[in-house]
Amino acid sequence: MPLESPGIRPQWTTVRPVARGLSLALVLVLTAAVAGCRPRAPQIDFANRRYSAALRTAANTRSPERLGRTKALIARDRAAGAIGAEEHEWYVEIIALAEAGRWADAERRAIDFRRDQQR
Repeated sequence: MPLESPGIRPQWTTVRPVARGLSLALVLVLTAAVAGCRPRAPQIDFANRRYSAALRTAANTRSPERLGRTKALIARDRAAGAIGAEEHEWYVEIIALAEAGRWADAERRAIDFRRDQQR
């Protein structure tokens, strides 16, 4: 003898698709929120794009020597007034990531910086 009538379904079979749909919706919303929450780099002069390119190259090659030369160049040009404060903060962050050995993160930030210039 069956324990349930043929026309009655157990509750869990109707709840499971709803829970699955809610889980998927939550994942999509969180992914969209995280992807769009990255701070945007400031718009800079075209000539200043060489700094982010140099930082990306230093991070990509994992070269402390290149990083040091680029850091010195940025410090010199910041003192001369060629680099704005907000722009300089981004460079400092990228340099700090590289100096901490987080080369891939530093490269990603340099790429993001360059991508933000295309808006």
